[in-house]
Amino acid sequence: MPTLIKPTACQLKTIVIVLWLAFTMASSPLSAAELYTATIPLVEDSEAGLQQAKTQAMALMITRLTGQAASLNSKQVQVALKEPDSYISQISRETDSLTQQVMLKFGFDKVPVQQLLDRSQLPIWASGRANVLVWLVIEQQGIQEIIADGYEPIGDQLLDEAAQRGLPIILPLMDLTDQLVIGPGDVWGDFQAPIKTASQRYQPHGMLLGRIFRNSDELWQGQGRITLSEKNIEWKLAAQSQAQLMTIIVENLGQELGQRFALITDVNGPKQSLLHVSGVKNIAAYAQLQRALLEVANISDVALESLHAEQLLISVFHQGSVENLLISLGLQSQLYLLDDQVQTPYSASNPILAYYQWR
Repeated sequence: MPTLIKPTACQLKTIVIVLWLAFTMASSPLSAAELYTATIPLVEDSEAGLQQAKTQAMALMITRLTGQAASLNSKQVQVALKEPDSYISQISRETDSLTQQVMLKFGFDKVPVQQLLDRSQLPIWASGRANVLVWLVIEQQGIQEIIADGYEPIGDQLLDEAAQRGLPIILPLMDLTDQLVIGPGDVWGDFQAPIKTASQRYQPHGMLLGRIFRNSDELWQGQGRITLSEKNIEWKLAAQSQAQLMTIIVENLGQELGQRFALITDVNGPKQSLLHVSGVKNIAAYAQLQRALLEVANISDVALESLHAEQLLISVFHQGSVENLLISLGLQSQLYLLDDQVQTPYSASNPILAYYQWR
C-alpha cells in the first residue's frame, strides 16, 4: 500500500514558501526523449569502430540520465558498457556535408536502462530539470572577467561539459543590460544585491557563483556557492589546469543537483499525497491536468478523490520525498502554487499537501 506522507505544519509551510519563490519559472527545454539518445562521431568505419561508438554513446546516455559522470564507476554499469547491444533500440547514420564526418545517433530502450540503474542503485533524473545561472569570475594577470556566453574557451567548455550531463546551465550575456547592473567585482565579492538584480532577466531556478584564480601552489582554484531553494551549498575545488577545473566544477554541480532532484526507485512502492487544485472548469481541463501530472517523472498514478465546482482533490502516487514532488510540480508551468497551506496547515483534519491553481 502507498505510504501517505505527513510532514509537520511547520515543515510544510517552509517547503511551500521556499519552493514557490524558487521554482515557479518554466522548465528547461530538455526532453525525455533526449535523455535516452546519444550522437557520437564514427572515428573508424569498421566493426571495432562501431562497437566503440556504441559504448561511448551508452556512457554519454547514462551520464545525462543520472546527471553525473561518476555513475560510470558502478560495477554493474561497467559490465553493461561491454554489452551495449542489449540496450540499443535504434541506430541512424548521418554524414556532415562539409566535414564528411559520419555521426551515429543511438536510441536506447528505456525499460532495460532503468532496470540497470535500479540494480546499480543509481538515480534517474527527470527531463524537466531546473536550470542554473552561472556567475563565475576568472582572474588572470591581475584582470578579472565574468565568464559570459561566448567567452572562449572556458565558456564553451562549461556549456559542453554541462550538455554531456544534461545540465541546463545558462551563462550571462554580459551585454550592456548586464554591464549596467553587475561587474566582475560584484561576483568576486559575492554582493547579493547586484547579483539578484542581474539574474532576474534570466529567471533561473538556481545559481552557481564563484571565483577562479591561480593559487600559491600554482593550481587553478575555484570557490563559491550553489544556491538552490534559497539554500547555499559552499564549494571549493582545485585542479592542475583551467580545463580540468571546469570539468570538476560541472561534475560537482551535477552531483549536488542529482542529490536533490534525481530519484532512486523506492523498493516499498510509491507514496501517496493529496493535492487541492482549483480552476479546473470542465472535463477537457481535467484531462489536461491529469496528463500534466502524469508527465511529472516521479508521479506514477493519479486518482480523483472529490470534486466540488471547479475545485478538485487529487491523490498522486509518487516516488521520492514531498520536497522532490513539490519541486517537480513547480516545474509545471500550468500549475500555480497558492498560499492556502499557510492559512490551513497540514494536519490530521486537513491532509492536503498543497494547493494549486490550474491555468
